[in-house]
Amino acid sequence: IDCDPQANASSVLAPTVQGASVFSGQAPLKTDSENLWIIPASPTLIDEERRLAKQDGGRFTLRSLIKPLRDQFDLIYIDCPPNLSWLPTNALLAADYLILPLQCEYFAMEGLGQLLAYVEDVRQDAGATIELLGILLTMYDDRHPIARQVAADMRDHFGEKVMARPIPRDIALAAAPSHAQTILTYDPLCPGAIAYAAAAKEILHGLKR
Repeated sequence: IDCDPQANASSVLAPTVQGASVFSGQAPLKTDSENLWIIPASPTLIDEERRLAKQDGGRFTLRSLIKPLRDQFDLIYIDCPPNLSWLPTNALLAADYLILPLQCEYFAMEGLGQLLAYVEDVRQDAGATIELLGILLTMYDDRHPIARQVAADMRDHFGEKVMARPIPRDIALAAAPSHAQTILTYDPLCPGAIAYAAAAKEILHGLKR
């Protein structure tokens, strides 16, 4: 479920669909990737978010919308914008687990602390049951001391919650969206694709525990 008004996931997986969102009643669409469906997003999500904020119980809307989908799909991912607005709040209240991508930069670590504090507030205020499944380090370059330091600090503080294999800086990862392809179709043997495949396996392993 693309829940980001920038709709980056939708631009790759459903490029011909316009003006749709999970809040407008859009049904899941089959993508060109095997066993992958998407409910796309569009900039209209900004207007949807304003309406949610005015509705009584609007922060629980996504939870209600995806309830019928739980029995239809093995996994449902909700892609959120990188902020603490009404859309991510809906996702936090609808989801069972949280996966946090984190760029290997110091400002990103500061933002992570704010996000985790907000998640705890949502958990206490609205009874969210969401659990932190993993922190995925991204934009990692082993040649840069700052990246190595951020990775080390995260592992010291969060331990096994930090996923084992970081996602490296990889030109193929940047190029794939411009070709309207996922990295697994654009260049499945590049370092970035291999790292994401390893992350996927680790996520599945975590869900089975």
